[in-house]
Amino acid sequence: MKYESGMQIIYDVVKKGVFIEFRNRSHYLEGPFPSQRDAIRAAEEHCRKLGWQNEPA
Repeated sequence: MKYESGMQIIYDVVKKGVFIEFRNRSHYLEGPFPSQRDAIRAAEEHCRKLGWQNEPA
């Protein structure tokens, strides 16, 4: 799946949360998430709610 230019998702291995950079704004989802995959899925869903329309690559 393709992210927008400048969109970043970084898993926080210490607190098991996820940092998000989306449209020049920073967000943090605290979790804890059971896995990195779950954290990234939550971050992507958060970005969808903010208007990201991902298209399959």
